[in-house]
Amino acid sequence: MYFQRLLFATVLVALPEFLPGQQTIINVPSVDQTPRGRFFALHETQLRTWNPKPYWVSTNFLTYGLTDRIELAATIYNIGVPNKPYQAVALGWKTAQPVLRSQLPGWEITVGAGQMLPVSLTGKGDGLWNYAQVAWRLPVVRTRLMAGLSNGTRNLFGKRTTHMIASFEQPLAGHWNLLGEWWSGTHDFADFVPGLNYHWGTNVVIVGYKVSNIPGSTGDGLILEFGRTF
Repeated sequence: MYFQRLLFATVLVALPEFLPGQQTIINVPSVDQTPRGRFFALHETQLRTWNPKPYWVSTNFLTYGLTDRIELAATIYNIGVPNKPYQAVALGWKTAQPVLRSQLPGWEITVGAGQMLPVSLTGKGDGLWNYAQVAWRLPVVRTRLMAGLSNGTRNLFGKRTTHMIASFEQPLAGHWNLLGEWWSGTHDFADFVPGLNYHWGTNVVIVGYKVSNIPGSTGDGLILEFGRTF
């Protein structure tokens, strides 16, 4: 993992004006950024109360807006009951940069990339999660779509994997948004999650339902999130 650590450190040092962090649609990274000098904290609960194999899992993260285009993050993944084998704590960054805004006004095209450096809490070593994405908004209906690629190691995803990520966000009446995200593959994050979020002030609440890519999986369950910018 020496090369991965060196790459991670080099990016943090070499891109001080081009870095941001780890806000999400639900679990897929978003191109939204924490504003300069502000923090964003989020708690996520994944819950299955019915048989077979009920569970509770939480993920918690904190981001800081180093600039309006730089977000740094700290995340604790997969703490719950029963204990998951791929618990980890991670530090990372994300960037999201607008492109072609004068040529294609109204489309809000944004390209993004990020890394997280997870260290296992269950003796599975350290690793690296990389992702890159492009998002755009459809004029008139205002739907925002995102597509990208993600690559991660066993200590977070349960296996070394390269996969697609995708999402949509559709504004509804008031402060509501309809959401959906998808991770391809058969790793620990591989699922489709439809949901809703509601914003008021600097707070956001997200409710979703996780459907595993693996037929008959007992990983399906409810997702509840609460976040706040401060």
